[in-house]
Amino acid sequence: MGQRGDRIFAVTAERGFPDPWLSFGDSLCSESVLSTELKHAIGTARKEDTAGNLFAVTAAFTAKKDNLRHSERLLSQVLSGYDVSGEWGRLDEKAGRLDIEDVAENWERVVGLHPYPVVVESLRFNWRYMKTHGVRGFYEMTTSYVAALIANTERWAAAWTKERKTGVIDRLTTIECDLASIEAPMHCDVCKKTITAILYLDE
Repeated sequence: MGQRGDRIFAVTAERGFPDPWLSFGDSLCSESVLSTELKHAIGTARKEDTAGNLFAVTAAFTAKKDNLRHSERLLSQVLSGYDVSGEWGRLDEKAGRLDIEDVAENWERVVGLHPYPVVVESLRFNWRYMKTHGVRGFYEMTTSYVAALIANTERWAAAWTKERKTGVIDRLTTIECDLASIEAPMHCDVCKKTITAILYLDE
């Protein structure tokens, strides 16, 4: 086991993760970072609601929203571009031949630090989804997920606006929305590892 995975790892070490998937994965990694920064900004503003602290919350919301819209645009461009080029058919053929456990074994060696290896399980889910629904189907699902992250951020912003108007602290929405956001890299940064295994399968 792991022989094909070894080769994919070697090619990845030589070439890196290919764009646009690298950029998309990095963008959704930033979703977690920006969420943490926003949570901290809100916490600071709750303790001392100076103009500077309140501006920092507004700036953090803006950065988070802009990053998600950027992710949404990247994915939309890939979907339309691959529709024109016919790339989806080629990717589906490769996905059909991918030995999931062979490649997952390699990842588990390096990221399986916890008894429940979230990254490895996410990879397995992604590859199975691609085999069942097609690679384009997977990214259609991902588009819906990014839309849900955007809605999550809008909900958080609305809760913050209400909190400022009423003076009633809404800790629960902050906890819920932050948790939803910090999960994003486990899906969408993992995406670039998912697609790279397929792209480099025959290298």
